[in-house]
Amino acid sequence: MATKADITEPTKASLDVKLREATFDDYEQICALQKRNGLECKPRQEWEHLWKNNPEYREYAHWPIGYVAENSERVIVGYTAWIPLSYHFEGRKVTAGSGWGMAVDEPYRGHTIFLMRRALNPRTSEFQVDASAKPNVSRIMDRILIRLNVGGRIPAGDWDNASFWITNYQGFLNSAVKARGWPSLLAYPARAAMWIRDQLRGSTSWATCNVDKVQVCSGFDERFDRFWEELKQAYPRRFLATRSREVLEWHFRYGLAAKKIWVVTINDQSRILAYGIFRRQDNPHLGLKRIRLIDFQAVNGDHQTMVPMLAWAFDRCRQEEIHILEAYGFRSDKQSVIESLRPHRRRLPAWSFFYSSFNQTLKKQLQNPEVWDPSHYDGDESL
Repeated sequence: MATKADITEPTKASLDVKLREATFDDYEQICALQKRNGLECKPRQEWEHLWKNNPEYREYAHWPIGYVAENSERVIVGYTAWIPLSYHFEGRKVTAGSGWGMAVDEPYRGHTIFLMRRALNPRTSEFQVDASAKPNVSRIMDRILIRLNVGGRIPAGDWDNASFWITNYQGFLNSAVKARGWPSLLAYPARAAMWIRDQLRGSTSWATCNVDKVQVCSGFDERFDRFWEELKQAYPRRFLATRSREVLEWHFRYGLAAKKIWVVTINDQSRILAYGIFRRQDNPHLGLKRIRLIDFQAVNGDHQTMVPMLAWAFDRCRQEEIHILEAYGFRSDKQSVIESLRPHRRRLPAWSFFYSSFNQTLKKQLQNPEVWDPSHYDGDESL
C-alpha cells in the first residue's frame, strides 16, 4: 500500500471530511491527489484493469474498489484502493484484499487511519494483506493491527533488510554517493575498491551456474495452469497466493507489455519444475537501475534451481547496464540459497509486509512461520 500519508491529529481544516466508497468516475481526482503527493499515477486503462480484468473482482456482486476522503468542497483529499485477491490453504480458497496507491493531503492526514480501517473489513474479505507499506503506513499498521488483535507483521521472511548483487559498479556507486549527498567524484575510486572486494569474497563466482537450463518465457501459457495445480498438491499446508495462468496474466499484463517483467523456468521437457519472475524496480530519484526477484516457486522443493535463474538474471543485468540484482523476503529455506551466494545487504527504511484476518482460526494458523511462502508477488507490491 504505497503511500504519502502520515500519522497526525486531525486539523481544523480537516474536520469536515466525508469518507465514502471510491468509484471509477473518481479517477481524475484520485490521479491528481497522487501526483500532488509525489506518487506515480497509473494511466486510466491500467488503473481500471486492477478490477475490470481481475478474475477475482468478477466473482463478487459488489466489491468496493477503494475508499476516498472528500472535503466540504467535494475535493478528494485522501484515497486508498482495495484490490480483490485470493489464496489457497488446506484445500480451500481464501478471499483476500490488498490496498494500493494510498495518498492523503497533508492537512487531512489525521484521517489516514480511518481510511485504513474502512479497508480492513471482514465483510469484503477473509484475509487482508499489505506487502508494500512505506515507513509512515508501517507505523500505522503496527498500531492498528495490534489494537484490533487481527494480525501484524508477517512472521516469515526478512522484510527489514534487502540482499543484492552489484551488476554495474559505476552506476551503483553513482546512485550511492547521490543518496548520501557526497561529491560524485568519490564514485570512481570506490568502484575499483568495491570490485576488488567482491572478487576476493567470491561474490559472483556462481554467476555462470547452469544458465543453459533456464528457459525464457514471453508470457504465461497453459503449462502454468498445470504448474499451479501441482504446486497446490505439493504444499497443501502452505498459504499460497493464487498463481493460475489467468491470474498471472492479469497481474503482470502491463509489466510484460512495458518489458519490465522477466519470466524464466526450469523444465522437464514440457513440464515446468520451477519458475522465477523478475521485475524492474528502478529508483529514478537516485538514478538507480534495479531488477528484483519477486517470485520463485518449485514443485519438487528443489530451491537450488533458483541459482541458475539468478545467474541468468545477473548476466542480463550486466548486458543491459542495470546496476543491481535484488532478492529478499522469501521463507528461510529459499532465502538461505540466496544468502549462500554472498550478496550485499542493505537496511530497509521500514518493515513492509503486514497481514490481518478477522477469522480467528485462520489468524492463529498464520502465526506459524512454516505456513507462509511470501514474496513480492503477494498483495499490490508488483502490480
